Amino acid sequence: MGSDNFKWEDLDQDGLTFMMENRKEVLKNYQKMVSSLGDHLDEKTRQLIMLAIQINSPSPDAIKIIIPKAIRAGATRDEIIDTLILTIPVVGLSTVLKMMPFILKEIASHAEAFVNPGQPME
Repeated sequence: MGSDNFKWEDLDQDGLTFMMENRKEVLKNYQKMVSSLGDHLDEKTRQLIMLAIQINSPSPDAIKIIIPKAIRAGATRDEIIDTLILTIPVVGLSTVLKMMPFILKEIASHAEAFVNPGQPME
């Protein structure tokens, strides 16, 4: 579906769904660009930095993508929570308190990764 087939009903979709269906190449290029950043950092550090950046995001959806990547890269529960806490001076305590439930819920949904560290996540 290209711009020639645009319908106003498409605006009812969330942005990611719209982009996946209509501009997949933009998302692929974006993901390629993001994955090329921070080459001098190990993957765990990169993912924890990405998490810290996303704390001030208007939508916590990125957290659902970043936390599993951080866990796969070896981040512990405490490192993930400390990353959130470390953002307090920049984003403010109220923002961190607002995001904490999203972080804790996402950590809990991957609890098996902490029970069996070193096991690959599915």
